[in-house]
Amino acid sequence: QAWAPPGVFCEGPPCAGGARLSSGAMVEVLTAFGVSAKELFAYNRDYYAFDQKQRLDREMLRLEMQIKRFDLFRDDIRDLVELTTSKMEMYHMVGALCLEFCVAIYTEGAEIAWIAPAPPFIKACYSMSLASAFCYIILAVWLSMHASVSAHSFGVRLLTRFVRLPIPGSQQVNSLNVRLADFEQQGINNALRVPFIGPAQKWQQRQGPDPSAECESDLGEEERGEDDDMRQQDLLGTGEVGINDHDLTD
Repeated sequence: QAWAPPGVFCEGPPCAGGARLSSGAMVEVLTAFGVSAKELFAYNRDYYAFDQKQRLDREMLRLEMQIKRFDLFRDDIRDLVELTTSKMEMYHMVGALCLEFCVAIYTEGAEIAWIAPAPPFIKACYSMSLASAFCYIILAVWLSMHASVSAHSFGVRLLTRFVRLPIPGSQQVNSLNVRLADFEQQGINNALRVPFIGPAQKWQQRQGPDPSAECESDLGEEERGEDDDMRQQDLLGTGEVGINDHDLTD
């Protein structure tokens, strides 16, 4: 029997590379390797799940802040439109009062004006002044109404065509869907990385599949049969662009 370290027995003549391990020691070595690989796999899988959760929270926060940002833009447009329409409404009230005064003076005050001992040209100037004031006030009221309607319509056009809430589309939402099965596609180096030794992992993100295929694969056989006629439609589509500059030159 050849020489071997304490606790390790070997049979037969010694080989050139050293003593040959017994079957029991080989089993212990393989067991230790298997346990270590299992622990490394579980650690890196939890690490992958933690990173994906952080990525999901970051993306959700980014989408929420993006929507709030464009909501502020839309509030600014409403404030600018309100600045014009509120002034025009004030002009409406002032113009209506002036029209009432002109009509009252031209009708009820005309009796006193015609009876008063004044030259005819003074009475003619008086009548022409009232008529001119009435026409100019009518023009002012009409222009203020036109300005109010134009400002309101332009604000609606901005809100409905150019500054929209950036709603994510189905493909973008599906790209955030991560499963633990995707961890198996990260490669052996990422799956069995030794902590504090290997470099940080660079996870490969799964691209979002077809929304209809994704919804169909998630349904069971019974659910697919029952909900075949009442399948939920994809109302997100490609989403909404925040700032649409395609028609700015129109």
